[in-house]
Amino acid sequence: MSKIPVAPVVLELAPLPREQVGPFLLLGVDKTADQAAVESHWAERLKWARREQIKVPLGDINWAREVLSDNDKRIRADAASLNLDTADGVLRALAERFGGDSPAGVRCQPHDDEKGLADYSPAVELPDLEALRASIVVGDVPEEVPAALGILESFLRQPLDPWKLPVSW
Repeated sequence: MSKIPVAPVVLELAPLPREQVGPFLLLGVDKTADQAAVESHWAERLKWARREQIKVPLGDINWAREVLSDNDKRIRADAASLNLDTADGVLRALAERFGGDSPAGVRCQPHDDEKGLADYSPAVELPDLEALRASIVVGDVPEEVPAALGILESFLRQPLDPWKLPVSW
């Protein structure tokens, strides 16, 4: 069986400073990862960066390894960076309890209490569109600005959509 060549997937993190992204996300390790896992993920990320499969500077990858290797820096980074879990692993425990990422293991269903909006009508009375247009008074246009009258008239002829009103001319 021949292997079909697949183009590498290029991963790109948000354009945030590495201190905000954090070493855990840069290396893709869990907060409780041991030093062997950190080294393994560091080496993998270096390979990916050199092959341009991820758009992360090598300096950021080395910085993440350095931070996770020093216990004091690791604690500070854990508190100051984007992390997907809290220090006590609440999200990890919930994922294990309710099935995590595997579709076959999901043992819970989302609960949706939102009401349908198909038959919704607002509680306020909407004014008649033609009466509203008729109530708009166009004042006299100074002779210095002859195009203003044409702009105002074209604006009044357009359908009135409150969500698409032009902000500036």
